[in-house]
Amino acid sequence: IRRACLLKYTEYPPLEVTKLEIIDFLFSMAEYHHPENIQLPSGYEPPKLAISQIYWKVWTILLILSAHNTGSIGAFCWANYPMLKMLMEMCITNQFTVPKPPEEELQLAVIEKNQIIQFEGYLAAATSKVVIHESNSLLISQVMLMDPMGSARKPPKIILEELHSLNTTHRLGHLLCRSRKPDLLLDIIQRQGTTQSMPWLSDLVQSSDGGDFSHLPVQCLCEFLLSN
Repeated sequence: IRRACLLKYTEYPPLEVTKLEIIDFLFSMAEYHHPENIQLPSGYEPPKLAISQIYWKVWTILLILSAHNTGSIGAFCWANYPMLKMLMEMCITNQFTVPKPPEEELQLAVIEKNQIIQFEGYLAAATSKVVIHESNSLLISQVMLMDPMGSARKPPKIILEELHSLNTTHRLGHLLCRSRKPDLLLDIIQRQGTTQSMPWLSDLVQSSDGGDFSHLPVQCLCEFLLSN
């Protein structure tokens, strides 16, 4: 996918996506499945878990696809997937830092950890009989709750560094800024407010291709001119 989005074919876009089913398909490949021969306690419903490394890779793939298909998959993900909306906004503003996690995310992290330990405990009870707690858990570092449409999670540092690099080499933010339906850039400006948005907005305007401002919304240019 990374190689494809660097191709320069204009008559046949190499990453054109029209079927939204690809989203669920990708997430299904990240889902964690415990061995079928292990019997869990009657009435216990195991949490839906994702293999963390693959889960974050899926978000990266969807980010690239969204940047190349802002009118279809990009618009849908912007409206329905808070996690992907946050990543798209990072690319547009070229700011890959996450503020201190809100109380909601801290609470979710505790719930997630407890559910994984309980689940792993049942798996161990059916095999090794080892009592599982946080210090000897093997799954805590490898899986996470699978909730694609839930609250945005803080990406690991290595993922943020990878996205920062991708944004430079694959110009994802540049592609996302060109979206007018929906107008992603204008949405960010209106939500952040001029004082907060100006530092990155100025860099964005100045880095436009050869001074071509035609793809930027009028309000964006007005804010830029007012600040200068």
